[in-house]
Amino acid sequence: MTAAPRKSLRLRLMLGLSLTICLIWGGVAAWQFTNMQRELRTMLDERLIASAKMVVGIVQQFQHAELAAAPGAHSDALLSVIARDGVACEVSLVRSEVDILPIARTSNIPDLASAGSAGFGQITKGGKQWRTYVQEENGVRVATADRLDVRDHLVETFVRTLVLPFALALGGILLLTWWICSHSLQPLEQLREELGRRPPQDPTPVQSGHDTQELAPLVDSLNQLLARMDASIEHERRWTADAAHELRTPLTAIKTHVQVAQLALAAKRPDAAPEIAANALRQAGEGIDHMHATLEQLLQLARVESASAGEARSTTGAGIAQAFQLACSQSQQRASDEGGPLPARPLDMRQLPADPQAWQAIQLPLAPALLTCAITNLIDNALRHHRGAEQVSVTLQWQADAAPANGTDNPGTPGMGRVEMCVHDRGPGLTAQECEQAMQRFWRKSGSGPGSGLGLTIVRRIAESVGGTLVLEPGAPGLLARLSLPAQAAMPRVAEG
Repeated sequence: MTAAPRKSLRLRLMLGLSLTICLIWGGVAAWQFTNMQRELRTMLDERLIASAKMVVGIVQQFQHAELAAAPGAHSDALLSVIARDGVACEVSLVRSEVDILPIARTSNIPDLASAGSAGFGQITKGGKQWRTYVQEENGVRVATADRLDVRDHLVETFVRTLVLPFALALGGILLLTWWICSHSLQPLEQLREELGRRPPQDPTPVQSGHDTQELAPLVDSLNQLLARMDASIEHERRWTADAAHELRTPLTAIKTHVQVAQLALAAKRPDAAPEIAANALRQAGEGIDHMHATLEQLLQLARVESASAGEARSTTGAGIAQAFQLACSQSQQRASDEGGPLPARPLDMRQLPADPQAWQAIQLPLAPALLTCAITNLIDNALRHHRGAEQVSVTLQWQADAAPANGTDNPGTPGMGRVEMCVHDRGPGLTAQECEQAMQRFWRKSGSGPGSGLGLTIVRRIAESVGGTLVLEPGAPGLLARLSLPAQAAMPRVAEG
């Protein structure tokens, strides 16, 4: 599979800034060019008007009769005046509407420039286009003109004058922008180098980027991730060490008992060998059962800590009571199989409220299998340590946040509340300090006592996964375990049909 091409932040930032600069500068340059072109043409037209007015004022100083009688005598004097500012100009006397007598003309003005009506016009002479302005006053007509190609050349020169500095400035800005972008991205490069030099197991916080406002949140999040990963690795390391230690003890005992059985069978005392071997193998079998139970609970705890997201996530109504009944039944059967000193009916089970309809609107955010697992581990732990002829008290109770609206045991349509499971045995019990330690992995009051020290840990992890709690209290006598799970109002089912 071909890897997707990497995207460059530097190139993206560079292109974005360059495009922005080009668009803004281009828009300003286009607006300035259009405006200046219009003003330039207006200025050239005003130049033609000003020149025409000046020449008219000068010609008015001469007598019309003298100009008409001897136009050549005054031609040099007029030419020296009208050619002073370099504008093409022609002076004519108007005798009638069709009789126009030119009396002076610069060499660079086309013929018939003064023909036509007063004002601006455009003529073509010798393949060249001219912009003309004609002014008539007191029988004197003055025509001024500019070549349009000269005007266009002037506009092109202006454009080159405008574009060249713009292009040079834009190139300089782009180079400067590239340098600034590269320099501004140096904190990212330093962060990459620090992470590249970091050993795989180094959990120390990252320092690069803390002094950069934009990178500080990313570095903080990265440091928090490193801290969580370090805690997780340390947690797994302790888990592995504890599990190895817990499994090594029964394996060592099994090996010892098997060796004893082998030595007994190999001894030359046939009268005692079978009894010794049988006793050793029985103890080895108990060790195997203990190790098997420990492995089962290890797997169970692993499934709880990595519960599948596709699994059912709630238990509603009758499912809660069914999980409770199933857990009690399984625990009683397991205790009976182990042959412990228990009464005929070891459990005193209570469900409050007793009416099954009262539970129909209650929902727990916990899969039925996990709910059964939690209750089973609590009851197993109680039965394992229970002493005497009294029964183990097991109570399942719904506790609403608000008092029932109808004043009965039926909570009606509940809001938020809690489902509480209480297990009270009459065993040796625990102190307040031991109650805190009892929920740690592999903790047992006596190293040679029954159980693997994982049952209460599993219950606590299940409770914490949905925001619940597990509390152990000295029961005087025995131990009181209180499992509290948050409940919600069950979603109404849509009728099919």
